[in-house]
Amino acid sequence: MSVKEDRVFLDGAWLRSVIRASAPKSFRLRARNPVHDTIIGEHAPQVFAPIYGAPNLQYADGRRSMGALRDYRELVALAHQSPALSNTGHMICVLNELPEPERPIQMALAHLECSDKPFMGSVASSEAAEAVIDMASLAIDRGSSEGECDLLHLINATPPLTYKANPLKCLRAIAKRRQGLMVTSYMMMGATAPTTVAGALIQGYAETLAGLALSQLWHPGTPVVFGLFAIPFSMRTMVPVFGDPVSDLVQIYSVQLARRLGIPARGDGGVTSANIDDAQAGYEGGRATSIAIAAGADFILHAAGWLEQGRCVSFGKFERDERALREMCGRGTEPVAPPKPLDVDVAAALRRRVAV
Repeated sequence: MSVKEDRVFLDGAWLRSVIRASAPKSFRLRARNPVHDTIIGEHAPQVFAPIYGAPNLQYADGRRSMGALRDYRELVALAHQSPALSNTGHMICVLNELPEPERPIQMALAHLECSDKPFMGSVASSEAAEAVIDMASLAIDRGSSEGECDLLHLINATPPLTYKANPLKCLRAIAKRRQGLMVTSYMMMGATAPTTVAGALIQGYAETLAGLALSQLWHPGTPVVFGLFAIPFSMRTMVPVFGDPVSDLVQIYSVQLARRLGIPARGDGGVTSANIDDAQAGYEGGRATSIAIAAGADFILHAAGWLEQGRCVSFGKFERDERALREMCGRGTEPVAPPKPLDVDVAAALRRRVAV
């Protein structure tokens, strides 16, 4: 390793050796109800989670609004009822009516009260990440065990070849708490990454290796998922083109890179540039999901509800995507049983955290 001005040069072979030495090939993501525990890794059933990060909502009747807590809880409940979605995700929509510091706690409470499936943790800040880890630990209450964790957290690099301070602080805090990390390079080909598939893979691999290795240096054995996704960037409209077949090639190769490291791989399903839930949305989103499944991705994010290049979660598309997943993967037709009620003392303790 060498440092020149503000750039750190890392040795790829050394990074790979660090990851291969301690990163688990698979791990258990625990749920509040052990029946819904999921194994993430090769040869385990693929895990599907809904859209992540949409600021806006589109209702089934076409009405639109900004995301709010009431809608968020409804979306978590829909994800819980689905036999196809084995993880209820995180930030399915943004809680626009709440101050930012309050959002992580309210989202975590929604996942714990409206579902007893696994969900994803907060990366709003290292303090928020630890607060949500504490809430999940209190509700799940199964201690600490190697190869198991209560939450999976999305840590994004900032292409090209950069990690911002907050993701790194979150990565360190989460690794030290022995929780799961999905380290991802999310590139726009022609803007933040090369235009070619080979060039994007090389850059994204370097970015992801750095984050994965740091997780193992901070705590060997930290559960990790490899994520690498690239979207062509339009010079005409100056927006990413979700649904372009080039992204499918990157998805296929990225899973193979994860297999060479011996760790689970992320997939991206349901993505589209369509503005309404129409044939374009169905074709692009369906193909992206099919490719992620065929490639062998272990944890497939954005599998339900994605619309408008990820700026909107559609209730109609959420339900249609969920039905398609059931048919594609044979996950059954009956809704999942309602979540187990939280223990009274645990529920009271969680509510006190929200009040603080």
